[in-house]
Amino acid sequence: MRAVQRAWPIARRLAAALGSACALMPAAAAPAGVPPADAAEIVETLLGIEPARHATPLEAMKGWAALYGRYHRAAREGDATAMGVWLLIAHTAVVKADAATSESFSDDLLPVYRAQPRAVLGVLADNLWLVPVTCFYLGRHFDFQGRGGAGRDAFVAEHQARIGAALPAAAAARCLAQIKEPRAPR
Repeated sequence: MRAVQRAWPIARRLAAALGSACALMPAAAAPAGVPPADAAEIVETLLGIEPARHATPLEAMKGWAALYGRYHRAAREGDATAMGVWLLIAHTAVVKADAATSESFSDDLLPVYRAQPRAVLGVLADNLWLVPVTCFYLGRHFDFQGRGGAGRDAFVAEHQARIGAALPAAAAARCLAQIKEPRAPR
């Protein structure tokens, strides 16, 4: 217990330092097309730090919802960078056990995938670590809001070959398993 108590302040200082570094990062350090303040907010959220650009927890909650909305809109409109950031926000929602954002993804991801399967799969092919979360949300859609799995088998039949062609075999198998039987990634 004592070791944990000693380690906690060190972890908090490290998280604070990383968060401060993100808040101060120059435009060149953020991915092209991603405002540095957005990148910093995502990293700070992943680290469990109150985002520096928000004065209160309520503002942070509203800011996170606005961030989700901006990247969701841009991803729907075909912005490849926004698609990657939006899927990173999905990953963050699982890591942080953010129920509100998770529910939004459970409802919003499948329509975006249906409209732009190549874009979603392209992001996954370049970022295989996003496969479990993204495919979890694709599969979760079929169970969300009382859908009871309706349409899942038809979706898998329609998209299995596309997923298999876009992703390495192990990642495709993992993705399809998550769609068929979604389990929150750990």
